[in-house]
Amino acid sequence: MFRIAPTPALLPAELTNRASKIEPATVGHIQNHGFALGLRPVTTANRIVGTALTVRLSAMDGSALHYAADEVQPGHVVVIEMGQDRERACVGAMVCFALSLRGAAGVVIDGMATDIADLESTGVPIFARGLSPVTTRLLGNDGDVNLPVTVAGALVRPGDLVIADPNGVVFIDPTEFDKMYDHLVEFQDIEPPAREALRSGVRLTDKFGAGELVRRSAVYVNP
Repeated sequence: MFRIAPTPALLPAELTNRASKIEPATVGHIQNHGFALGLRPVTTANRIVGTALTVRLSAMDGSALHYAADEVQPGHVVVIEMGQDRERACVGAMVCFALSLRGAAGVVIDGMATDIADLESTGVPIFARGLSPVTTRLLGNDGDVNLPVTVAGALVRPGDLVIADPNGVVFIDPTEFDKMYDHLVEFQDIEPPAREALRSGVRLTDKFGAGELVRRSAVYVNP
């Protein structure tokens, strides 16, 4: 059985423009959830910002992904749950080419991709667990489009904000992103002057306060 829900509206350009300045590792300073651990860019294009369009595949059946590809609008990121399948690639030359024509901002797969030369030629950023020559089939058995999925340990809802770079992938509720945005910018703005301070001789423990935290409860021993 296939379950198909409405395609999520694209997030406002103003929000995605702000998100494009934020790194997943910066988000990791503030929240502990929403990270797809173990995924990495398999293409040279390795940065994604966009709106999650979700797909769940089942039992080597890629039919739902083909359906979803025709629903993509420019700025959607296709986010694919493949269960425990770590052998079959669901995105290859033709699917990626179709997604590129639709203006996909990227693809995130909790599984494998294939046809790397063709993927590179489209310019679509692809994040996955790796590459495999073994592929899914069009069986017409089962799958979901635009329902919540679990990708590499992260719960992803249609319409979530997706940010990815070589450090990893994070999915964020857009409302939560707005609440944390100023704090995220502060974290990123701290780093350049902090580097200059360290270069001038300031100690790391003094700059960020770890020294005082350790000294409060330290017991100094002579081994």
